[in-house]
Amino acid sequence: MKAVQFPNGNITMAGQLHVPEHAALSARHPAIVVVHPAGGVKEQTATVHAASLVKQGFVVLTFDASCQGNSTGAPRGNENPYARVADISAAIDLLVTLPIVDADRMGVLGICAGGGYAAHATMNDRRIRAVGTISAVNYGQMFRQGWDGGADPRNSVALLDAAAQARSRQAEGGQLQYQDALPANREAATHPDFAEAFDYYRTPRGQHPNATGLFPLQNLAELVGYDAFNNAELFLTQPLLAIAGSEAGTRWMSEELHRRAASTDKHLLILAGATHVALYDQPEFVARAGAALGEFYHQALVAR
Repeated sequence: MKAVQFPNGNITMAGQLHVPEHAALSARHPAIVVVHPAGGVKEQTATVHAASLVKQGFVVLTFDASCQGNSTGAPRGNENPYARVADISAAIDLLVTLPIVDADRMGVLGICAGGGYAAHATMNDRRIRAVGTISAVNYGQMFRQGWDGGADPRNSVALLDAAAQARSRQAEGGQLQYQDALPANREAATHPDFAEAFDYYRTPRGQHPNATGLFPLQNLAELVGYDAFNNAELFLTQPLLAIAGSEAGTRWMSEELHRRAASTDKHLLILAGATHVALYDQPEFVARAGAALGEFYHQALVAR
């Protein structure tokens, strides 16, 4: 693994380039960009799944989102969905400059909200030839309809009110107000997936000092109306593999992405017994997802 930096406008992105151990440096290889969840950093589940793909012969780039982790930019923790999508194209910009990468064989893998961003970036950027998602979340849809899809979208107007009030307070000289994406403790979780997310991000299971889980409350102004799957019926024509756990509250979003995608080469894999967060790091599910992803990217990027 090699630490890399690459530009994204006036932001310096921090990444890690993972190269297969016996890769011929004089040859060009298929490459995959891995996109971390909202509130996460590259060293967590993104690196877990990168390791699986590297073992299967792919060059893999993981990176911290702009304004997050070791990447520069302000405000810190910024979770602007449009910036997150632009980050992916900046990562692709780096890959096309690398002699070890075949620019005609590049894909993307996104996890949780990173899955939604990956789908959106694939629609925008035709250099991306295949997209995989793990526990995909359409982040704006989550704020409108809830984690399991059962909320009344009209109630999300209150989130826009909160964002507007936070922005006014800052304009009047107040401090930037932050929102924690996680419950205060496991007992405060309102969904089993949230309790497991607390375990992952706030205990030695998966915690990292750069992953604060905090984002500016003002981000709700961009997030609530955001739709990562907008126009998937028209523009998501590249091969797609969406992976979700049978027990995940977010399973419905992977099913929707698969249903809406225009691609004629699209696949939905539901892993029995897996929860949303179990796919981040639990060896059984990581192995099963990794095997499916390796075969998918091989067919989409190598065998074509």
